[in-house]
Amino acid sequence: MATDLLPRHAGDIVVKRLGAFRVVVVTGARQVGKSTLARLVVEQLGGTYLTLDDPLTLSEAVRDADGLVASAGGLTVIDEVQRAPDVLRAVKLSVDRDPTPGRFLLTGSANLLGMRTVTESLAGRAAYLELLPLSWSEMAGKTRPRAMDDAFSADSAEQFAASLAPVGSNAAEEARQRALSGGMPEAFRLDVDNRRAWYDGYRRTFLERDLRQLSEISRVPEFGRVLSLALLRSGGLLNKSDVAADAQVSHSTVDRYLNLLQVAYQIRLLQPFFHNVAKRLVKSPKLYAVDSGAAAWAANAFDWRAAVASAKDGALLETFALSDVMAWDGLSGASRYHFWRTGAGAEVDLVIERGEQVVALEVKSTATLTRNDVSGLRALRADLGDRFRLGIVAHLGQDVRVIDRTIVAVPLASFLGVG
Repeated sequence: MATDLLPRHAGDIVVKRLGAFRVVVVTGARQVGKSTLARLVVEQLGGTYLTLDDPLTLSEAVRDADGLVASAGGLTVIDEVQRAPDVLRAVKLSVDRDPTPGRFLLTGSANLLGMRTVTESLAGRAAYLELLPLSWSEMAGKTRPRAMDDAFSADSAEQFAASLAPVGSNAAEEARQRALSGGMPEAFRLDVDNRRAWYDGYRRTFLERDLRQLSEISRVPEFGRVLSLALLRSGGLLNKSDVAADAQVSHSTVDRYLNLLQVAYQIRLLQPFFHNVAKRLVKSPKLYAVDSGAAAWAANAFDWRAAVASAKDGALLETFALSDVMAWDGLSGASRYHFWRTGAGAEVDLVIERGEQVVALEVKSTATLTRNDVSGLRALRADLGDRFRLGIVAHLGQDVRVIDRTIVAVPLASFLGVG
């Protein structure tokens, strides 16, 4: 199967949302697969595909957004809509006149709600969906994983463990390769040299073209340093003062640049989980690259030995695993994501909330576990009481091990749906 035809878990969700909403907006990083997804939806449902990457279509959209939108009939895709923000205003007027569901599918390589040039949010008219890099299950042609749903519904760790498929002997090596190569559709299957060249070109295009659509940046090399420093810090607590010092820029400049990187879906900030206000908890967010391949590229870690030598192996695997989980679990909109860390050092990589219930996930880059590997989960369980549903340690071994009634260790591949 060709890389650009890999089915996306988001496809069914987009079709479902189009059946209920007048507008569906799919956003995500440049080259993450939004255009391909939109074309596949048009092939399935019928309709018209327009892209503002085409100079003539862009010129028409800038000159006469109302005319472009008025000419639409049936389902109309407008790709890269951030290039002509006035189109959103025209779409709002159109769907207010005709509120039939499924009229527009818009895509954008920026968080439209975070762009200063975008004044129309389509509030009450649109469903928003973020498309993340390919998940491991999508690369393998598997169905959308159910592990998170099973974790919340299981009555015990033993019952959850029984729902997982076994993994093969090469699962650990495959997981390491997935963390190194990332999930960008055009890059993940490339060999090392070509993947390095792809990320070199991606960065250059982002800095020289895409960035100008988001903001006026007069010092592009300065911005590039902050980008590299942010990617190198993937999986760590964000310390803006350290980034400012290393990049030799002001604190306010770091604030602005990090915000732009979030708007462009290059990084995400995972906020801390607060439950017990009396407990001393870390308040800084954790910074993650949206694509682990970009973090590996920034660290010049193109094989696992290089990742281990630079002490980036744990952070890269964690970056990959969290992005993978959010790529399929986040489609439902039911989950909220945080991390948890106390001032005393107890930590959990990912805290997933659904209503009052919590599932906690720890990602380990080893095949064997120690008592300390579950200490964070136990501390969080003690803090949450009955809210704590299940604690999961996802590791690179092959065995499932039930620690106690609500804590279980499982192979990472099984949890991510490729067992």
